Amino acid sequence: MAYTVSYKEEEFVLVSVMSPCTKDDHYNALDQALKLCEQKECSRLLVDLHDLNTETFSIAGCFTFGKKMAERTKYNYLKIAHILPSEQRSKEDVIFTSIVEANRGKTTREFETMEEAKEWLLS
Repeated sequence: MAYTVSYKEEEFVLVSVMSPCTKDDHYNALDQALKLCEQKECSRLLVDLHDLNTETFSIAGCFTFGKKMAERTKYNYLKIAHILPSEQRSKEDVIFTSIVEANRGKTTREFETMEEAKEWLLS
C-alpha cells in the first residue's frame, strides 16, 4: 500500500504517502483520513509526503485534489500540516496543492520536518 492513515495520541490524524502512489491512492487516503478525523472529532491533519514523487501527476490533478480536499472536509477549521517531499518538483506540486486548499478556506502550511509540523499543528 502506498499510504497509511492513523490517529496519534497527540490528537491528530497522520497520513503518510509514499511513492509509487496513484491518483486513487491519494483519494483513498483522503477518504480514510477524513473519516478518522470525523470519528475522533479531530480537526488536525498531518500529511507526511516526504517520500512522495509526483512525476506522474499533472498540475490540473494537483489543483483538483486541493479543491476536493477543501470541499470534502467537515470542519471549516481543519488545520493541515504538510511535510514536503525531498524532490524539488514534488515539493512545488505539494505547495501548489496547499495553496489551492488555503484559497478555499483551509488553514494549511508546509514544513521540512515532522517536528516543525507537529509543533505548528498542536499550537
